[in-house]
Amino acid sequence: MSSFKSLASSLLGTAVLLTAVAAPVFAAPASPAPSTKPAVQAPKPQANGVVFTPKTITVDTKEFQGKVSIPVISGMKDKAFEAKLNATLLKEAQTGLAEGQKAGKEDAAEAKKHGWEPRPHSLDISYEVHNAGKLVSFSVQTYIYTGGAHGMTDVTYYTIDNQAKAKQLKLADLFQSGYDYRTILTQIIAQQIKEKTQTDGFNPYDGFESIREDQGFSFKDGNLMIHFGQYEIAAYAAGMPEFAIPAHRYQGLLKPEIREALFKK
Repeated sequence: MSSFKSLASSLLGTAVLLTAVAAPVFAAPASPAPSTKPAVQAPKPQANGVVFTPKTITVDTKEFQGKVSIPVISGMKDKAFEAKLNATLLKEAQTGLAEGQKAGKEDAAEAKKHGWEPRPHSLDISYEVHNAGKLVSFSVQTYIYTGGAHGMTDVTYYTIDNQAKAKQLKLADLFQSGYDYRTILTQIIAQQIKEKTQTDGFNPYDGFESIREDQGFSFKDGNLMIHFGQYEIAAYAAGMPEFAIPAHRYQGLLKPEIREALFKK
């Protein structure tokens, strides 16, 4: 959840700074930009028997509205890993709520002091479970609004090898050694961008150069989904771009145990 902590700290810090030096931020009322939240799924086992049960926390004050729905995970083979993961998800959510309330109160106090119209801060955390065969896969979406023109959304993707000694997988962990997976995936994405934009010549993804070693990923309908954050390769209006890598383009590059976990019935 380090990306969530970075996003929260950055936005909350910016909000405090704006209240001190930029009164126009509060000059005109505006509604927080809506977030596109994944549906929280009802408790049900994945193909591997792991169960996701939603835990909801709500905070509602004049200065801050917070709504959190995080998964409580059960049924993993590695109980120590499971307990640590659940504790981390809960702690990050609680920290976000506490920091959001603090920043909301501070901004409201500054607004009152200077005669500005305050805007309540908000935090919305939700999750989505993904189908990745025998792997455990889910994402946590965090939306933060701190009084500006629009809020910011960050998504953290988790793919876990559910073994007796569980491991959270990075993109590099999927592929056999000897394959330059970054170059291969980068070329596929670059070609997709070219095909999408060749009709009108406009490329909204002109910030794309290469995927990172820690690039967010998930699986959907057999495709390897490569995810980018807001502003990472495109303007805010482009949202959070994602690119689907068809199974036939990457399946042969996978480690045998990963390929079996993903595709063996």
